[in-house]
Amino acid sequence: MPSGSDGARCFARIARVGLAAIFLAGPPAAHAACLTLAGHPDGARLSQLALPPDDASFSLVYMHSVTRTPVTELYRIDGSEIVETEMRFEQHGPGLPTEADAGGTFSRADGRFVVTMDRRLSEIVMQVHRDQSPRLVAGSGTLDLAQWGNRALALGVIPSPCAGP
Repeated sequence: MPSGSDGARCFARIARVGLAAIFLAGPPAAHAACLTLAGHPDGARLSQLALPPDDASFSLVYMHSVTRTPVTELYRIDGSEIVETEMRFEQHGPGLPTEADAGGTFSRADGRFVVTMDRRLSEIVMQVHRDQSPRLVAGSGTLDLAQWGNRALALGVIPSPCAGP
């Protein structure tokens, strides 16, 4: 190990190289969010889906159980929260909004009702039934939510990449 001024110069050179490596590497890569799907209320893990860092959004698409018309609910991930941003549907039915939340809008576009909102949720608990063709759509992928049978499911988020298979 060098001593005296040689040691100081050696340390300064190592420090400069280390700082240069940090600046050349740039900031750490953004983490993708991980959607988790579990049985409810048992919490048994069923599936997970990685969302890319540049598009942390997804939608739930299903047929309304009474009106038998399609409903699309749009969401985005904000940290560890799921934020419902919009709902689109063709016909009013039980459980569908009839007016906007405070700060939201209620309009019609292309023959559909469009409701905007900013609903923050820690998880989404839903009852799925094969007759409603419930699907989770994210990026170019689609997940059939009825593949585990007619049951209650909980959709949650982990604000980091999915771990394991």
